[in-house]
Amino acid sequence: MDNNQGNKEFQTELTMLSQYQHHNIVTLIGFCNVNNEMILIYEYASNGSLDTYLLNPSSQLSWLQLLKICIDVAFALDYLHNHVAQKHRIIHRDIKSANILLDENLNAKLADFGLAKIGLANQQNSFVITNIAGTYGYMDPQYGRTGFLTKESDVYSFGVVLFEVLCGRVVCVDYNDERKFLFHYAPTCYKNGDMEKIVDRRIRKDINPITLLKFTATAYQCLQETREHRPTIAEVVFQLKEAMEIQLEDEILG
Repeated sequence: MDNNQGNKEFQTELTMLSQYQHHNIVTLIGFCNVNNEMILIYEYASNGSLDTYLLNPSSQLSWLQLLKICIDVAFALDYLHNHVAQKHRIIHRDIKSANILLDENLNAKLADFGLAKIGLANQQNSFVITNIAGTYGYMDPQYGRTGFLTKESDVYSFGVVLFEVLCGRVVCVDYNDERKFLFHYAPTCYKNGDMEKIVDRRIRKDINPITLLKFTATAYQCLQETREHRPTIAEVVFQLKEAMEIQLEDEILG
């Protein structure tokens, strides 16, 4: 990353986290910008990032805990897309498990706003981006091809995260002796009715079947090729909360 790009991302993140606060967005405590040293100081996330859990086979989080983490992130995105202010909307542009931090109570905190784009709420629903940025495997393919960035681009990336959580794997994995990306094989398994085969063994026995159907359907909808067929993040919040309610009821009665 060149100095200009690094400075731009630093200023973007500083602006975002200074102006917009939410309980599921990481809190900025302070910063330093002296003699080309650019440092941002965040609240401490004692449980690290979500991808750390996914990469550690001995880590233990219950399905309910994971479901709540997903809902927390959806709340953060809903705030950015729809509620930051009456005049603004924000697209994060780099949603991935490495940018989801977990505090001591396993509350999820969305982090890393260096690539975020902010616009007026009454503008058209897209930005035209000449320098495509993001993380391959999570990036909206439509944005990657055309340079048109929309709120649905974040929804796509979040869909990848949902499948990561369900499968207990990061975005690029070895599957049947081949290196595959989750956004390819997880939707294929969903369409073929084979999701149970790739659900993380650590949580497989705990998931209510109806919850599994709702969760996987939501993740699959997020990964639709065209943005018009993806749900809004508000719809995703509603669907995930429904899945949580069913899971809670099952565990109370069970």
